[in-house]
This record gives sequence, C-alpha cells and structure tokens, in this order.
Amino acid sequence: MKTTYSVLIVLHVLTVLGMIGLLLTEGRKAVKKVPNGVTHLGLTALVLGISMIVINTMRHNSDSTIALLNHTKYGIKFVVLAAILGLAFKYAKKPSITNKTWYALVGLSLLNFIIAGSWQ
Repeated sequence: MKTTYSVLIVLHVLTVLGMIGLLLTEGRKAVKKVPNGVTHLGLTALVLGISMIVINTMRHNSDSTIALLNHTKYGIKFVVLAAILGLAFKYAKKPSITNKTWYALVGLSLLNFIIAGSWQ
C-alpha cells in the first residue's frame, strides 16, 4: 500500500503541474483558450486525490501509527479544484476566453499547488 500511495502522489503532482503548464502555454497567445488537457488532467488529479485519501484511511485503520490526513486541507483543495474544473468545462468549447478567466484558472491552479505544499 505504501508503494501504491507513493506512486499516486507522484502521478497527482505531475497532473497538477501538467495542468499549470498547459495553462501557462496560453499566456503569450493573443487569443487564449482552455487547452483540451486541462479538463482531463483536472479530473485525473481529482481521482488520484480521492484514491490517496482512501488508501491513507485504509493504512491508518490497519496501522494506527500512520497519521490520518488533514481532511480540512483536502476539502479546501477539492473546492478549489471543483472551481477550476467548473471554469474549464464552461469555457472548454468556446473559441476564446477573457484574460480574467485565464488568470482565474492559473491563480486557482497555483493556489491549489501552494496549499498542497505549504499546509501541513
């Protein structure tokens, strides 16, 4: 289980970084749009995050020395990711998005990454 959990963490971080990278590639373009991969990577990050929480709970139930995750932190991360996915799905089929929407997507993605790294 520990190995599976570690692999899921690596995949989760890669999907979030990929989502941020895809959004940043649109930054220099005059007409910005939501890249196709943002919705896919966001949903993958969501599934991986939920899987990590489930595995952590199972590991804690079998070995009480393993600390439970901070569910408040992950609840907030879920809400931020839901906002990212909501914007991404809303504007996925549109030919362009406003700079405000692009900044919101990038800002929320970075916020999610910062919460993950700094909040213990």
